[in-house]
Amino acid sequence: MSNGLKMKKNNRILYVEQGRAKVLLAQGYDQVDEKGNIVKRATGGRSVSLPEYNKALERIKELENNPADKELEEAKKEIKALKSENTKLKKSLDEKKSE
Repeated sequence: MSNGLKMKKNNRILYVEQGRAKVLLAQGYDQVDEKGNIVKRATGGRSVSLPEYNKALERIKELENNPADKELEEAKKEIKALKSENTKLKKSLDEKKSE
């Protein structure tokens, strides 16, 4: 099937026409390539267990409160301040050279 798509849900694999892909994505099937890599994730038809959901929420909070992000923002501010100071010093040096 040259114009068909490979769809997978759990251990079930279907080869379908292009037009049916949207319906199967809504039913919980992932579109995969010939190697089994996911091309498009399912848009519906799945549920997540409460422990999985809570684990995901904890991970999101952990990533939001990551101190590395705060350090990065501080470093960006410092770089910006140093660049402006560098520009001022260059202008001052150019003025002294021209005198």
